[in-house]
Amino acid sequence: MDVIQPARVGPSIPTFTMGDRLRKAREGTGLTTREFALRLGVSQSTVTNAENDHTRTRRITLLMWSQVTGVPVEWLETGQAPD
Repeated sequence: MDVIQPARVGPSIPTFTMGDRLRKAREGTGLTTREFALRLGVSQSTVTNAENDHTRTRRITLLMWSQVTGVPVEWLETGQAPD
């Protein structure tokens, strides 16, 4: 009889895409994608495409996202806390 080994041993650390981080930051504001888009001055599809990792988010949009949410742009981009 074959023994099935677990895929991983030890704790699993989830990884988040940039879209995941953008969505988490926006959700922290309590704003819908439509409301958030209005605050940023972009279309709702820009926000949803960014959050779903369908497009590469422009730097200026990341800077505005950071400003509106209060989340450091470094974390939005890389998932790493700023030094």
